[in-house]
Amino acid sequence: MAERDDDGVKIALLAHDLRTPLSAMRLTAELIGNGPLDAAQKEQLSILVRSIDALVQMTGELVSAAGPGAGPGGEACRITDCIADVAGLFEIAATAKGLSLDLAVENAVDRFVTRHGGTLRRVAATLLDNAVKYTPSGGIKVRVSPGRPPEQAEVTGQDWVALTVEDSGPGIDPEERARLFRPFVRGRQGRETGPGTGLGLWGTSQLVQEMGGELHLTEGEAGGSRFEVLIPVTPDGSVPARTAASAPAQATGGPAGPLPKHVLIVDDNETNCRLLEALLESFGISSEVARSGEQAVGIVQKQRFDAVLLDLHMPGMSGLETAQELRALKPETELPLIAVTAALDSVADEQLRDAGFQDFLAKPLSPAALFEVMKKAGQALAANSRQAG
Repeated sequence: MAERDDDGVKIALLAHDLRTPLSAMRLTAELIGNGPLDAAQKEQLSILVRSIDALVQMTGELVSAAGPGAGPGGEACRITDCIADVAGLFEIAATAKGLSLDLAVENAVDRFVTRHGGTLRRVAATLLDNAVKYTPSGGIKVRVSPGRPPEQAEVTGQDWVALTVEDSGPGIDPEERARLFRPFVRGRQGRETGPGTGLGLWGTSQLVQEMGGELHLTEGEAGGSRFEVLIPVTPDGSVPARTAASAPAQATGGPAGPLPKHVLIVDDNETNCRLLEALLESFGISSEVARSGEQAVGIVQKQRFDAVLLDLHMPGMSGLETAQELRALKPETELPLIAVTAALDSVADEQLRDAGFQDFLAKPLSPAALFEVMKKAGQALAANSRQAG
């Protein structure tokens, strides 16, 4: 049992470490989005951003699942948004093969959410990847509709949603269907097409079970394969529906108030520093970089800054320890401290306040969120200056 727990911790650590390159990818994409793009480039960039966001959600769920007292699932995710995002990711691959990809979502399911958004994305991605890979011609149909309760369902009154992925490929022999959901087993079509592990459908069936659902494989109307995923869902009007997939938000815009003029970035990761410098520059804010807490304290003793963006997890002096040292040098009225971390849930709000932080930013960083934090810091400095005057 201890070995399984260690494996879970290792996976969670890997997922946590992946947030740094994902943050860099997200920020780079948003910076590209600030430049002139034609319609096709905007759509392609939007697909890239949605792919990154899907990976961020998956890694977030892995980290949360390994945490102490972790409960099932994460934040509520609208079913229609999850499936639309995944389907959009495979449009280019389908088009490249000359395949059509048709997504149909019934209005009745628009109000349903799940707290297994990352898991649902993985399931849909595997089924669509297989459909595109093994369909030589024709097309793929994706449907999201109200689902029937399974015969063995224990909870009455539970709402269910059905996701079906149907292709016009060669289909799967009935004798092979049951065996395909075992680990390291591949169907004849897969073996003839190319190399593979035989873990995709088995892993998908395990993920569906984790969501409390069912996975069925039958023959499609056009003779291909038809996979149906049936999962329990929750009606929730608090999650606003998206009317369309949004392109990366514009990071630059006219400031609604005073912004800090000079900011210190404290982070041991060079990529994060370069991206933060680029974003701050796009806001008209100059910056300087410290690669450790010790270096940051030394710089603040000699120079004046309007704010500090401080990574919490650094070797040597941690972000919390650095904040305490900086706060001993400058009061919050003179130097706002903003925590930046990929694992915000690992630090309690009280710890941040006690260390002297006024605000925080979660990785992967959003340019819009960074701008808002900078705006708040600038407004606070301006208000304190007026009171002192």
